[in-house]
Amino acid sequence: MPNGWGRWIIGLGAMALAACTARPAPVTVVADGQRRTVYVRGPTVREALAQAGITLRDLDRVTPPENVPIQPGMVITVTRITQTLEVEEIPLPFPQQILKDARLAPGETRLIRRGEPGMERVTVRLTWADGQLVERREVHRERLREPVPEILAVGLGGEVASLPISGTLVFLARRDAWRMAGETSRILPLTRFGDLDGRVFALSPDASILLFSRAPLTASSRLLNTLWGLDLRADPPRSQPAGPENILWLDWSPRGDRMAFTTGEPSPGPPGWRANNDLWIGRWAGGRITARQVLTSTAGGPYGWWGMRWAWSPDGRRLAFGRTDGIGILDVESLRITLRITFPVYETGGAWAWTPALSWSPDGRYLAALVHGPPRGEEPPEQSTRFDLWIVAVEGGWARPLLEDVGMWAAILWTPRGIFFGQARQPEMGDASRYDLYGMDHDGSNRRRLFPPEGEIGFGGPPDMLWAPDGQSLLVRYQGDLYRINLLSGRIDRLTAQGDIAAMAWR
Repeated sequence: MPNGWGRWIIGLGAMALAACTARPAPVTVVADGQRRTVYVRGPTVREALAQAGITLRDLDRVTPPENVPIQPGMVITVTRITQTLEVEEIPLPFPQQILKDARLAPGETRLIRRGEPGMERVTVRLTWADGQLVERREVHRERLREPVPEILAVGLGGEVASLPISGTLVFLARRDAWRMAGETSRILPLTRFGDLDGRVFALSPDASILLFSRAPLTASSRLLNTLWGLDLRADPPRSQPAGPENILWLDWSPRGDRMAFTTGEPSPGPPGWRANNDLWIGRWAGGRITARQVLTSTAGGPYGWWGMRWAWSPDGRRLAFGRTDGIGILDVESLRITLRITFPVYETGGAWAWTPALSWSPDGRYLAALVHGPPRGEEPPEQSTRFDLWIVAVEGGWARPLLEDVGMWAAILWTPRGIFFGQARQPEMGDASRYDLYGMDHDGSNRRRLFPPEGEIGFGGPPDMLWAPDGQSLLVRYQGDLYRINLLSGRIDRLTAQGDIAAMAWR
């Protein structure tokens, strides 16, 4: 027999002899509350468990892992993992809303509506290791019932000093129009309807005509509101229907020779309307508005059912517009539309949409706007809670950010004395953050906080502000009242003690 074959037969015999004489390796298996020693012939932990009669379930953990080679004397531990679901209904505390009421004495309170707790159903997954709870993890949360806020009326602390007031200052409170005549303490009613819906509250530049919208007396499938005009030159002022219906937005041109408005229609689901995303240009004549449609109805981009935001240029030649996904300019005469900035739409997760605030520079050369900014982290762009303040050159073709992360409700007012805006205290909180009112020079320098006073609660939404006719003051609506901020002296005067003012106009 050849030598090669002889060596192969000898090697095969040696392997067989080694297999017959190898001794099983002793290992300790800990499982199901027992500890035992088994003698294993297999090469890995998996064979040791099988020889010990241990059956693994999907979630069980083995230490060391099943593919580890056997070593004499090793300890193999099996941890039994089980999971259960626990469903619990958790009450939600109701919030409290405070209404300031000048009819109550200082410090007096009155319960307007009792609060009711809400309810959430929470599903939690419990993980057990050998019968011991090691993890609780929420896997689902369902809102069963929304909490009903408690409404409490409180008397205003202190009195409002009587101060002289120039121009014509009107405001909307208790669903009616009011006028401040000469002094802050002299407030006269302009309407007694009790149904102004606040969508339109626009005073003509010469302070002669106040346009406002009224809600229908009963729910209607075709009517959102009706437009009315109030002649302030008459004694007493007279109100009459102005013609158009279903108005979502309206404002006078800076010269007062015309107005622009958009329309919508009632919708059975939230938010209660659907915007037509059209545009009309009208004129006031003979106590009524005659108007022509300059833009037909469109989808208005993503979430267009909410509607677009518009702003007249100082010369009345252009209208800036803000959609959920961009900012553009419309030439009123040629009807040419130029889209200047685009950005991802903000997904609110609710029955509302975000559109950018807009404000023209007094010379009409620039436009300030809020822009939905890029994400802070790895969230999708549509879920970013970053919003930046941009400046757009109307003729120059450029646009650049001026301030970053000011908050989604920052609001903007560009005046001859600077740019005023809201700054979120917690920009990452999205629509829940409180805001302070800031001012800065036109180039973004000299940034300073103006309102509210230190220690006071911030604005709960976009700061509502107007440039005062005196050319050196801001009028601010805060917690249902009007405050005047003198930018030269820094003095802040509280002008009203209403507690429920919803809109204002000052010419």
